[in-house]
Amino acid sequence: MDPITLLLRKAQKYLRSAAVLLEMEDYDSTVSRAYFAMFYAAQALVKRHGLRLAPGQTLRDAFVARFVQNGPLPERAAQALEEGYQLMELGDFAHTFGVSGPQAETMLAEAEAFVNSVSALAETA
Repeated sequence: MDPITLLLRKAQKYLRSAAVLLEMEDYDSTVSRAYFAMFYAAQALVKRHGLRLAPGQTLRDAFVARFVQNGPLPERAAQALEEGYQLMELGDFAHTFGVSGPQAETMLAEAEAFVNSVSALAETA
């Protein structure tokens, strides 16, 4: 199976995991899985277009520069990816539980919309 399909499947699997974690009220882990679902979808689209990262450039930066700043995705995609990253960092690295239920629920919804939009672009490219 090609790497783009594998990344998109991993993104979908992480969304399902995030939904289960939300039901378990494990909000820190919910946002972590939701963020990585977005990350893998973004990675699939970057790979599909054969983009190369510049030295010091993150995947997030390359994704935003190519697919948000220059279209076709809306600014909300960049915001969701950044908010997901921030919440993942809080959830994964804080010494206490830092993510609330409403934050986790919102992030999961954002991640689902992001992954669906990005997957559609990756599959049609």
